[in-house]
Amino acid sequence: MEKPSIEVQPRQVNTKHSLKEIRRKGLVPGVIYGKRAGSIPISLPEKELLKIGGANLVSVKLPGGSYPAVVRELQKHPLSGRILHVDFLQVEMDQKIRAEIPVHLSGSAAGLKAGGILQHGERAVEVEALPGELPDAFHVDISPLEIGDKYTVADLQKTTSLTITSDPETVLAVINAPRLAEIEEPAETAKGEEEKKEEPAGEA
Repeated sequence: MEKPSIEVQPRQVNTKHSLKEIRRKGLVPGVIYGKRAGSIPISLPEKELLKIGGANLVSVKLPGGSYPAVVRELQKHPLSGRILHVDFLQVEMDQKIRAEIPVHLSGSAAGLKAGGILQHGERAVEVEALPGELPDAFHVDISPLEIGDKYTVADLQKTTSLTITSDPETVLAVINAPRLAEIEEPAETAKGEEEKKEEPAGEA
């Protein structure tokens, strides 16, 4: 499968004014760095950056050539969600790298039908692989999970030949038991106790 490409332009060294001007034009400031690329400040349209995901392998095209690269860091505004800065790591196709891969849950867990509550765990795991082997995401089917069941990194590792370097015990999803009835019962009891305390004492 051919890797997607993204065109970028070199930019001048960072100044607050230039960065604001770049973002005002709908562009994202960034940098691409690596053995062959060195360190090159760049800018690119935000809409183009949104088309590629997490650790996707892409061909970053500059006027002087292109480099295979992955997104190493993506900074976003905490409120608006707009992309503020991007770091591309230029990679060698024959050398393994470590990268974070998103984890997407799918299916409806059996435990949910019994009143259980789905709790998400970590939403990404770290893998070590050749750049061309990196998936867009891991898709986890949680349909078999009953109340009390959990899905961990160790479970995910059984489904892929890639080396996952995250802690095997890290939880990705768990189906918790419903607690509403347990919470309501003590509350009602406490209310009854309060009512007894408020009853006036009988006359002697």
